[in-house]
Amino acid sequence: MPSAPASAVLYARLLGRARLRHLQLMVAIADQGNLRRAAEQVGVTQPAATQALAELEQLIDTPLFERHARGMRTTAAGQLLIPVVRQMLAALQASTESLSALQQGEGLLRIGMIPAAASSLARLVVRDFVSRHPGIRLEVREDKGEHLMESLISGGLDAVLSRQPSPLPALVTFHPLLQDEAVVLAGRQHPLAGQPGLRMADLVQARWLLAPAGMRVRDLMDRFSATADASLHIHPVTTTSLAFLVEILKDNETLVLIPRSLGYSLCAWGLACALDVTDVSALEGIGLLATPESLKHPAMQSMLDVLQQGAAAIA
Repeated sequence: MPSAPASAVLYARLLGRARLRHLQLMVAIADQGNLRRAAEQVGVTQPAATQALAELEQLIDTPLFERHARGMRTTAAGQLLIPVVRQMLAALQASTESLSALQQGEGLLRIGMIPAAASSLARLVVRDFVSRHPGIRLEVREDKGEHLMESLISGGLDAVLSRQPSPLPALVTFHPLLQDEAVVLAGRQHPLAGQPGLRMADLVQARWLLAPAGMRVRDLMDRFSATADASLHIHPVTTTSLAFLVEILKDNETLVLIPRSLGYSLCAWGLACALDVTDVSALEGIGLLATPESLKHPAMQSMLDVLQQGAAAIA
């Protein structure tokens, strides 16, 4: 009979003998860089922490930390293992918070949002849904669409506000909410603010802030650049941060092509303005993604109703 692979043996050993306190201590040492402070953080004595670390390193037959003059630093093995353990402990903490809400008799709804959805639809969730359902705890996570989709399929989220993925995974339904398009944003005092009937060709001489590669609006800008009569003047910063974007647009010289859904709040708050450019392109809309199981949540239909009504008013 062939022997089990070394990785399978190590995995079985960790499952059988590793303790959560071992894992908690491992992360604390990595964060503190000092065994004494890590022991205090975890709530054990320093001798107990020393013994626990020795047990863990013996268990995996690999040192996780090395000592130096100012404390402890992770080895290559520690750098590989600790991020995984950190994520596992964070997931466990999130689960206990959810469990606590259920034990206290409160409902719980876990929603994921891409930044564009958070910018345009979050206020509907906060203002309308929460006021209708004061007894429901709402957990909101903002992330990339692909990461949120993984959590939805695995059951970690009840719904996701995002663009429709292609292909749409089996057993996931998409409920359209908000149409979207590319818009050109500028500072409120930009010379072109308020000027009607602009076209992209009129903006060739402007300085442009580019979105990161891979975003749909970046593809549109690359296409515009390829067909422009002159080379575009490109801002040296590339960012997805709305805070950075606002600071850059304050120069009243730079323009940015951005989804209307993402720039909606910036214009509503008076932090930027959308130029009247008539030949921008439509983008994939934003909707609610859910599974048959998550649609059974007693508050999900109310959430969908709130979003549909609010999105219609935004449009």
